[in-house]
Formats: sequence, structure tokens, C-alpha cells
Amino acid sequence: MIQMLRLKLFILVALLLSLVLGGCWDRKEINDLALVTGVAIDKKDDKLIEVSVQIFIPQGSTQGTQGASEAPGGTGTTFVQSAHGENIADALSQLQQKFSRKIFWGHAEVFIFGEAKVKQGLKEDMDFLMRDSEPRERAFVFVSKGKAKKILEHHSILERNTSEVLREMANNKTSITSSMAHLSEMLEDDSKTALLPWVELMSPPKKDDPARSVGYITGTAILHNGKLVGVADNRVTRGILWIMNEMDNAIITIQPEGASGTISVQLLRNRSSMKPSYQDGKWTMTIHVSCKNQLLQNTSDINLTESSDSLKKIEGQLERNIEERISLAVAKAKKSYKADIFNFAGAYHRSYPRLWKQNQKDWDAIFPQIKVIVKAKAEILRPGMFNTQESK
Repeated sequence: MIQMLRLKLFILVALLLSLVLGGCWDRKEINDLALVTGVAIDKKDDKLIEVSVQIFIPQGSTQGTQGASEAPGGTGTTFVQSAHGENIADALSQLQQKFSRKIFWGHAEVFIFGEAKVKQGLKEDMDFLMRDSEPRERAFVFVSKGKAKKILEHHSILERNTSEVLREMANNKTSITSSMAHLSEMLEDDSKTALLPWVELMSPPKKDDPARSVGYITGTAILHNGKLVGVADNRVTRGILWIMNEMDNAIITIQPEGASGTISVQLLRNRSSMKPSYQDGKWTMTIHVSCKNQLLQNTSDINLTESSDSLKKIEGQLERNIEERISLAVAKAKKSYKADIFNFAGAYHRSYPRLWKQNQKDWDAIFPQIKVIVKAKAEILRPGMFNTQESK
């Protein structure tokens, strides 16, 4: 009987406690938040930095916001607000004072660092962003020519805001892409080198409306020890993508040797790998590339189905095209950037751990001396549908 009473008392206490614990005591109502869609971090002067946030205003908001920018076809408007401080935390505290709502970073899709800020260094900034609980580790990171704030201030025609434009470009994987988490890993890699997409403002479609312009990716920002050391154009970037096994979406056009017209192929599958070796004091890195392509257009006078020799010649020319792009990227890395942008260091560390430990401190001097051998293998699939000879 006593045990039964104790059981009933226990159940009653548990029910009472459940009533106390129920509810969303720590909830954050959306009406109480200023939703950040994009962040720009610029150098203000030698001591201060400027943090700018692009704020999304839901449709139906009756607040008249100065500097708001309509996004045609979207569901709301955005505006950009800035503040400066000695570091990001200080700038954010100044920025929060300009808002009636709490700034919420959870929806931020892109983080853009200005050129001058990256030349100064961004390791401390990334350390703060990765420690803070709100910024997304999967958010994309970019480096802009000039001030990053200007990228956020422009209006988008197709997307709701300029942050979405950059996010979609990154998702297309036509160039180098990097998330916050990936950037943090690159900064701590053996090579101490990181690659970020380089963004410039596109010319506006109408000169009388210069704000109708967005940032677009035009190359790759090269960082060494957390600082900007160079910018690779799109041609060099293609070579980097081949080496890093990140070439996912590409169309290659060549002019066949000894023939008129051109041939264009689309990359279907690609596999790239590095094989380091060390012998008699010489460092060698062999890069293997194997890709399968489909023929998109043939405007030349070559019939690829006439003989296997014609097809093999075009495949051989594709292989030389890939090898030239990779060799160009390697030469730039050695002479212009003087940085191991391909993380050869990591490959040697995995294959020769003792050797790496002995030479780790001298890697910046060793990297330019590495002999790089490139071996590409290209295959064209299903060329029979494109036969220009049959129509002649």
C-alpha cells in the first residue's frame, strides 16, 4: 500500500514538473530578428575594420528603410548597414546599436572580404567567425576587388539579393569555391595556402541605372599564411581546378591542327590524382588526369567517325590542352605567387612523413624546385552524331 502511494506521488510530481518545463522559454520570434543574408568585411584604416550586413526585409513590412533596394521578382527588399571597430566583435557591437532587432547571422549565405582586408590578413577574423555559434560553417567565402561592401549594395535582377547571386554561382561549381569550414582547414594545411573565388562588379545592363549590377566570379584569390599574395585569372584557374580534382563543369574548345573550324567537348567525368616521389635529393610530383567527354559541336572539316586515327588525334590535342593549362598554373604558383596552392605539401606529408618532418620548415624554398610531370588522358564518347563530312 505504501509502495503504491509512493508511485502515485512520484507520477504526480513528474506531471507537475513537465508543466513547468513545457513551452519555448528560449524562443526567438522572427519579428524580433534582423535576418542577415550577406556579410562584407573591409579594412577601414590601419587600426579599424568595417563590417557591413545585408538585411532582408520580409514582404509587407511597413517600415521605411533608407537605402532599401528593391529586388524585382523577389519576395522582399534588402538594405545594407555598416559599422566599424577594432575587430569584428567590436564592429558588431557598434552595428547592433543601429538596429531595433537582434542581428541574426543564421541565414547568412555569403561572407565577402575586401581586397585590402585580405592583404592585411584574415586568420583572426576566421577564428572569430568559426567560434561564434550563429554564422553557418557552410556559408561561402569570397574575396572582392576593392571594397566588399559595394558588392552587397548593388541590386540583383534575377535573384532576391546579391548574396543569392554569389551563392548560386558557387553552387554551379564553374570556378573555385570555398565554405567557411573549408577555408579554416586550408589555412591550417601543411602548405598554409588557401584558394578563394575572386569577385568583381559586372557592368550594369543600363548606364542610367548603375545599381543594377552584381558581383561575378572572375578568377581565384591566392592566400599564403592568411594573406593575399596574388589573383589567378580564369585561364590559370582552370589549371588549378584540374590539379585539385575539382573540375566538374567545363566545355573545352580546340582548333584541330591542320584543319579549319573548331571542336567543342563537354566534360562528363574527371579524375585527378597526385603521386609524389623523392629520389637522390630530387623532389618530383606526377599529376595524373583522366577524363571522359562528349562531343558538343564540330564545325571543322574532320570526320571523327571516318577513322579511329582522326578521333585519336583530337583526343591527343585535348590532352595537350589540359597539360598546358596545368603547366601554366604550376609555373604561376612557383614564380608569381611563390606559394604551394595545390597542397603538394600534404601529399608529401602522407607519403613521406619522416621526410616531410625534416623539411617542413624549408617547404617554401623547396616548392619552386619540385619537378612537375603532367600526364593527361582524354576520351571522347559517342562522336557519331556529329559528322560534318556527311553534309558536304
